[in-house]
Amino acid sequence: MPALSLVVITLNAEQHLAACLASARDIVQEILVVDSGSTDRTVSIAESFGARVLQQPFLGFRDQKQFAVDHARHDHILVMDADESLSPELAASILTARDQWTADAWIVNRLNHFAGRPVRHGGWYPDRIVRLFDRRACQYGPATIHESIHVAPHLRVGKLEGDLLHDAYRSREELFAKQRRYSRLAAAELVRKGKTGSWIRVLAKPVYRFFKEYLLDRGFLDGRIGWTIACSSAAYVYWRELALHQSTH
Repeated sequence: MPALSLVVITLNAEQHLAACLASARDIVQEILVVDSGSTDRTVSIAESFGARVLQQPFLGFRDQKQFAVDHARHDHILVMDADESLSPELAASILTARDQWTADAWIVNRLNHFAGRPVRHGGWYPDRIVRLFDRRACQYGPATIHESIHVAPHLRVGKLEGDLLHDAYRSREELFAKQRRYSRLAAAELVRKGKTGSWIRVLAKPVYRFFKEYLLDRGFLDGRIGWTIACSSAAYVYWRELALHQSTH
């Protein structure tokens, strides 16, 4: 049975961290928290769960998480964000995978929550991501935002049952503020990849994003929340494309 390390990066995460660590502590052999200078109770909460805490100035999401993966004691890694927790079904599924390791990476369904309510439409669910993997086979890919584990085509990929519960946003204001921050990072990533902006992209892409999420992906089934999410996604694309256009002209 391989030993399993849980790795979490944090910054002022006292609001969520206890629920995150409590959901996973019984199925892992190590908890590693890489903190980037929290000024709240994050470190003391982590230590109360027996976590090993390392301090590392923030390197960016991709590099900070890779730093955490590299410094874990075990090769089999479970990555979680501080605002995520395992459903009981997912915890049981991870335990089975740990005891009968038959893949190089495992896909989970993330169930995002907005204002305390699960969002099951608009492209938000199932939000399939790799969070359990063997670091000898998989590492983080090159993307600096929306970072993800790169799984080469020849590797074995399994599927875990249950949901990774993500307390994504607690208010409309929090949602739009994060979308604004991420839009700037996304524009910089596009510039790095050699993309060029245009007024056609600025005008057309937000409209398509709203249409896709609210109608094609049935975001309207989530009621007012679905409308808010689709509007925020369109705003995110508008801000991203505007920043890209301004950076390349």
